[in-house]
Order: sequence, then structure tokens, then C-alpha cells
Amino acid sequence: MSSDDLTFGFKPGGSGLTKVLGELEAEVMELVWRKGRATVRDVHEDLHRKRSLAYTTVMTTMSRLHDKGLLVREPESNYYVYAPALGRDEFMAKVAGQVLDGLLQDFAGPVLSHLVERVADIDRDTLDELERTIRRRRAEEIARAQHKAADGGQR
Repeated sequence: MSSDDLTFGFKPGGSGLTKVLGELEAEVMELVWRKGRATVRDVHEDLHRKRSLAYTTVMTTMSRLHDKGLLVREPESNYYVYAPALGRDEFMAKVAGQVLDGLLQDFAGPVLSHLVERVADIDRDTLDELERTIRRRRAEEIARAQHKAADGGQR
């Protein structure tokens, strides 16, 4: 599974990563992001310092994160070494993109209206940044259309 096809549910009432991952999954991902590479034993030892967890629970969780496309793994001797499929920031950007794409597909009008209202509530600078982004995007579209028309006229 590629990192373009991340599998997760969205829970608006969650906090942080638990909006898209279970609590244990979020803890595991944070640890693996921090370490870069980790075995089930590494993660189990770190988590076990905070709470009692069975080794097999951590193993199952890491295997599921692999199945969801969030972790990659390489066999080493008789165990796997896991690494994040994406950096934390890249993961967050992909999640935001997939959630917004899903909402815009079915609820474009209300989503855009709510987004503008929420941005306006944050502060004037953020609203100005949104306006600049829209202007830049429109200018890019115009330039692309002009370039396409110019290429079409030469053929």
C-alpha cells in the first residue's frame, strides 16, 4: 500500500492524532517518528514504562499501522524493524488533504463557508493569507490557460 492511500477514520471529537488514529496507534506513531526506526520490543519497552501492555498488543498495533500504510517494515533476523512511511508533518498534511477532499466532494458550499468564517474568527492576518492564496492560485490558473492557448495556436 502506498502512502498516497492512507487508511484511517476521522473522529472530529478526538484530540491531535486521535482524530484519525486510536490512542495506542497515536502513541506508537509518535514513538516511531521520534526514534526513526524501532522494533516491537523497542516500542513495547517505552510504552510499558507508562502503562501495562502485552507485547502482543503492541505487535498487533504495529502490524495494523503497517497494513494502513503508516509504517514500513523490513525483516531483520527473526523480527521486523519498523519505520514511518511518512514524516509527521507529511502525514498531517495528507490527513488534512484527504479529509478536506472528502468533505468538499459532498459538501463544498458549507465547507468553504465555514472555513472562511473560522479563518476570519482566528485573526485578520490569517484571513489576509487566505485571500493572498486565492489570488495566487487564480493567477496561476490564468497563466496556465494562457500558456495552453499559446501552445495550441502553434500546432
